[in-house]
Amino acid sequence: MVTQRSLLGSSSLSRRAFLLGASSSALAIACSSSSSNSSDANETIDEMTYLRSGFADGLIMPSTLVVGSSQRAPFFLHAADGIPVVNNLPDGISGTLLLPSGKSTPVILAKYGEGIPTPYFLLEFVSNEVGLHKLSVEYGNELQSISFLVVERDEVDLVQVGDPMRIADIPTFDNPLGFKSLCTRFEPCPFHSITLEKALSNNTPTVLLISTPGFCQTSICGPSLELLLTAVLGKAASINVIHAEVYSEPEKIIKGNDLQDLLAPVIIEYGMDFEPSLIVADENGIVRSRLDYTFDQIELNKALSLIN
Repeated sequence: MVTQRSLLGSSSLSRRAFLLGASSSALAIACSSSSSNSSDANETIDEMTYLRSGFADGLIMPSTLVVGSSQRAPFFLHAADGIPVVNNLPDGISGTLLLPSGKSTPVILAKYGEGIPTPYFLLEFVSNEVGLHKLSVEYGNELQSISFLVVERDEVDLVQVGDPMRIADIPTFDNPLGFKSLCTRFEPCPFHSITLEKALSNNTPTVLLISTPGFCQTSICGPSLELLLTAVLGKAASINVIHAEVYSEPEKIIKGNDLQDLLAPVIIEYGMDFEPSLIVADENGIVRSRLDYTFDQIELNKALSLIN
């Protein structure tokens, strides 16, 4: 079961800011010293670390978090100089999620970092309330509060778990559709052999990765394509695997061309304001998992286990 939509009816993306590619993520971090610990007063600014959102939180960029279904929000620990902290991290960070109504619930942000250079802490939650949510954590003897917006489902054009996949034109080796580069990986990956339309009609689970590995210039976006190559090794006969690039002519990016004109059809059809994104669908074309912004080998394997 899939949804066919016309690109002619899709609205243009008013903002395009790939992860850490344009401006920094919106933050609402309030740090306060604990009066019960006198050593806090001796902590210098250079020793402080803070949690930072790694997703569109609705404060600078339109939110991608919606009510009514499970959502994932990755956070990163940064040092005072703005560089992500990658060593000596805890296995998880506990905190409290405050809802717009004033209700609160305890949460634990588990650490993920298998196969990627920069570990992240993941908040997984379901909220039935629209509005400003506040995550409060205590780390390094500092109380930190990070705010983000959860919006109505119809405000976000992303497919959600339980939705049918959407058919979009994706170039293949046999039909490049005018794309100058089907894969910006240093050696093109093998996931450009089947169209999305055919994949969603052959009664086989489908994995769609939307990413541009050749233009990943931050340690946070991670080697998503390499993780996928490892995860599906030996499984090619039982699943459809498709890698879709973000730009039709990536070499024009450095020439100052309008990025909007270079976007691949799949980006618009799937309502993407970021990359990478990995979407896992069952044999009926129903979405079972979606991993956005960043993910590691463990999360990827968990997603694939839903269709095995």
